[in-house]
Amino acid sequence: MQWFYASDGQQRGPVSDVEFEKLVRDGIIRSDTLVWRAGMPNWVPHWQLGDGSAEAPPPPLASPGESASGPTQASTAAPINEIIQPVSFEFSGQTAEFFKIWIVNILLTIVTLGIYAAWAKVRTRRYIYSNTQLLGHAFEYLADPKKILIGNLIVVGVFLLYSLTSAISPNVTLAVMPLLLVAMPWFIVRALIFNARYSAWRGLRFYFRGTYLGAAVVFILLPMAAPFTGGLLYPFVVRQQKEFLMVNHSFGSTEFLFNGKIGEVYKIYGVALLLFLPAVIFYAVILGMMLSGMIQNRGHGPIELTTGMMALGVLALVAFPLAFAGTFYLRSRMFNFTWNNTRLGRNRFEAWMRARDLIWLQFSNSFMILITLGLMYPWAAMRMVRFRLSCVQFVPNTNMDTFVAGAQSNVGALGESAADFLDIDLGFGV
Repeated sequence: MQWFYASDGQQRGPVSDVEFEKLVRDGIIRSDTLVWRAGMPNWVPHWQLGDGSAEAPPPPLASPGESASGPTQASTAAPINEIIQPVSFEFSGQTAEFFKIWIVNILLTIVTLGIYAAWAKVRTRRYIYSNTQLLGHAFEYLADPKKILIGNLIVVGVFLLYSLTSAISPNVTLAVMPLLLVAMPWFIVRALIFNARYSAWRGLRFYFRGTYLGAAVVFILLPMAAPFTGGLLYPFVVRQQKEFLMVNHSFGSTEFLFNGKIGEVYKIYGVALLLFLPAVIFYAVILGMMLSGMIQNRGHGPIELTTGMMALGVLALVAFPLAFAGTFYLRSRMFNFTWNNTRLGRNRFEAWMRARDLIWLQFSNSFMILITLGLMYPWAAMRMVRFRLSCVQFVPNTNMDTFVAGAQSNVGALGESAADFLDIDLGFGV
């Protein structure tokens, strides 16, 4: 099969199926790149290939000639800008601007013994939201710092109570721990409700409808059951948590949907396990060698110490790079899995984060923060936000003005039901 694709306004090709797939992997053919092959009536964006959700093909742009080197027919259809294409998130945050906010936040938080942390959180989020745009419209963060302060005081009070009971008696601590476990889902739901309700785009707020019972199942009961399955249940737990977070959010009256397949999660975790497995096997071998050496040299402390130190040194050289790669592979693939399987009404998202890019970003950020004793944190934070937003696109299925107008229907009653008596933030960054 011979493929053609558009690049810089020019027709490219033909290329074979193998070459076409390589161009996709290399990022040369993106989701919004127009492609064509024999049998297709029109040029279409790459993201529409095989997508049965499209009601009709886009207007024809041009059709290649009958031969690979033949002329290109002129298009008589609608112009290219009328084709609904994936839309990128734009981030305009600047390190110098954010540094001023960040340093003032730190100083005032220290001077006020933590009280200013609520205002610092709002200033930080408002800066990031206001510099994040989709289709030319910036996001908004509308939270009241006083409500966040109340939530912070409640959380601090709970942990102080736990610390005091630990100092008084271990038995009292054992009695308090189940209460904290029972309260945790409530804290999670309250934080998600608050953060969603005070986030907006084009003047329309987000909402979260998750329940205490749902949070208790996915964040408490299922994780507690995972160890009894030897960890085999853990990918399922992660998938259920993603679904809980997504399907309970809405933009106005339009709900988010999630259709991630559990098999994809097990595949991701299986590959990550393979990256960790050599280190685990090597660690087991080293432990066996150490145990054998201790038995054979019982009573010879220096020999045991030397053997142990050598084993730990070799272990570090082997395990750390593998664990490092496995961790970032897992993070990038789960990011893609989450957004590629999320829809907002009939609209969807497309993500393509690569592990090697995330590794380089994290390494360079950490290095610069370390050598500058933390002063480069604002630079690192802006890079991370910009990177994450560059790895995901919004793929509309209809005109966005029509979509937003539809999402505003019945939103008044929805907003009133969300504004209950406890309108406070009960989470730090949840």
